[in-house]
Amino acid sequence: MMSSLANVILFIALVTTSAMVAVMYRKLKRLDQYHAEYKRIFDKTGEVLMGAQNAVTNFGSEGRVTLVLLGSRIEEARTAAQRLEELTRSAHELMQSRPPNPNQ
Repeated sequence: MMSSLANVILFIALVTTSAMVAVMYRKLKRLDQYHAEYKRIFDKTGEVLMGAQNAVTNFGSEGRVTLVLLGSRIEEARTAAQRLEELTRSAHELMQSRPPNPNQ
């Protein structure tokens, strides 16, 4: 009888342990799925951050090119404005140096 009682206790312990192992196995499996999902999310986040870094780098280099081009265009505009002022002054002086036309 003592042996049967010990066997029953050991059997209950075995069933309880097996149930706990099954529950733990399911939790570990779910944790593994979460890990795979987190890994996929972090990989995608890394790709997006690399794209953002490339965009910022390109924006900076394109901005520098734009500034250089804008600076050269401003210099061209200044040169054209000076030339226009010279021509206007020259035309004004030419008009001043002519004698008045009596036919007008």
